[in-house]
Amino acid sequence: MKIVGIQVLPEVEPCQVPLWRQILRGFSQCAFQINEITALFFIAGVTVFNWRMGVCYVASVVIGTVVARLLRGVPDLLGLGLYGFNSGLMGLALANFFQPDLALWLLVPVVAAVVAAGTVAMARWVRIPFLAAPFIAMFWVLWPLADMLGLHKIDLGAFPNAPVALLDGTVCALGATLFATGYLVGILFLAGVLISNWRHAVVAVIGAALAASLAAHVGAKGTAINSGFIGFNAVLAAMAVYAIVAADLRLAAMASVFATWIFSYVGRNMPAPALASGFVLTVWLILLLGWLNPRFNGDMTLVEGAGNSSG
Repeated sequence: MKIVGIQVLPEVEPCQVPLWRQILRGFSQCAFQINEITALFFIAGVTVFNWRMGVCYVASVVIGTVVARLLRGVPDLLGLGLYGFNSGLMGLALANFFQPDLALWLLVPVVAAVVAAGTVAMARWVRIPFLAAPFIAMFWVLWPLADMLGLHKIDLGAFPNAPVALLDGTVCALGATLFATGYLVGILFLAGVLISNWRHAVVAVIGAALAASLAAHVGAKGTAINSGFIGFNAVLAAMAVYAIVAADLRLAAMASVFATWIFSYVGRNMPAPALASGFVLTVWLILLLGWLNPRFNGDMTLVEGAGNSSG
């Protein structure tokens, strides 16, 4: 692994990556990166926002990666860190939405392990990128069962009115991808992505800025925009489409707009936090459109051919 042209860690094949590097890559995969140093920036960003969230984040990624190894996850996917990030997101979400009491601390490692098992299963049997689906599905199952499990939901309340600050909304949307907010978190997130792939960092900023601008245009509350709440799905969607579908700024921009709208729709109609559903559904939608597109091109060719023959 190189940073600014300097060899920091030896390059190894994904199937030969040691456990400690698999774990670190699990953190960086929260932004679709494969970079151990990026992981340190993400951990720092979460921890300076809330140290309890930092503990849950670290514990969940470690447990998720170890469980995936024990369940004989695909070696190449283990090497890329892909088995750790769903568990990590689960840890962040639990610490963000529930009171930090004994029930939470007992549940975090259990749920991290279950999410890891689900991720291993989906990697074996699902043929499309499932992204954060294991974490989202598990959280939505847990949400109505919270009282039964002894968890106490945090009343986050409604967003009050405030003037829109587009710069705040852009920077904070970057950090909100890790369920944290604030300038420092956003800068640490951006720095972590930047040292891994500067193009991905630019795409992340574009996604955040487009979401903040769109939300301001339709009259969303200023605090919802300024906190990064509205923009983080757009950041993830833009980065995911750029990294997974095609390195195309047009697709990334379209993904950020789609994700902003879909996240808003799910959030208004889902009896549980919408989480990262906007970005996941957006990537699936763009993959579907990509699958349909050649068929529409083929139909156009037939129509043109018929027109030429009749003339």
